[in-house]
Amino acid sequence: MTDNYCITCLKIGDKYGAEYVNKLYDMVRQQTDAPFYCFTDNFKDVNCQCIIQLDKNKDWDNWWAAWYKIYLFDSPYIRKYDRKIFFDLDTIIHGDIKPILEYGMNSPRNNFALVRSKWRGASYQLANPHKSMFNSSVMVWKDNSHIYKKWMQDPQGYVAKYAGTDDFYHNEKIIRKPLPDIIYSYREGYEDQHKKWNDPTWLRMAPDYAVALLHQDPKPHTLDRNEHPIVDYWNGTTRV
Repeated sequence: MTDNYCITCLKIGDKYGAEYVNKLYDMVRQQTDAPFYCFTDNFKDVNCQCIIQLDKNKDWDNWWAAWYKIYLFDSPYIRKYDRKIFFDLDTIIHGDIKPILEYGMNSPRNNFALVRSKWRGASYQLANPHKSMFNSSVMVWKDNSHIYKKWMQDPQGYVAKYAGTDDFYHNEKIIRKPLPDIIYSYREGYEDQHKKWNDPTWLRMAPDYAVALLHQDPKPHTLDRNEHPIVDYWNGTTRV
């Protein structure tokens, strides 16, 4: 079976500078030469191919940049690829991501896959039944045009109703699969810690995993390498 895939990321607004794109590009390039696209509203100093994402709907109540991910599902620029793989900019790749790069390659199904948020745990799920146990910091999909079409039925209403895309998928019963178990939260760890979910009790690299999500504070550029050697992978001084 032939398979062609691309890597995507998103940089909208000024939360992340061009260095975040360039460092992600470098980490990915160590493991694949697949086409890499940055969807952005500002391509200055970005060292990879950029696709201009128009600044749509920014003034809506409850709108934030994560909602732009849904536009990727309808992008004509990446429609030609069998599979699309997405990484948030605040991720650090420090291990083999082949299981992600090959996820769903031989399956005829769409297999829309996200990160299983194991660190939230059963107690969080019971207390928050309307919150997603999946995280979209890393995604793999083939054709998610049906999700885009559903969202476009009432985009402003969905944005007002849900905190972000993850909760939209969860509450609107959109089928998701878990990505291979090589991804974890740098702040929260990789398993249920039986604690208040927002207590920062981890903050260390898990060497048996490959991708750390820095989806909460601290962010990579704020880490002291002496206390957080994982930042050397982000800076490129340690290679996979």
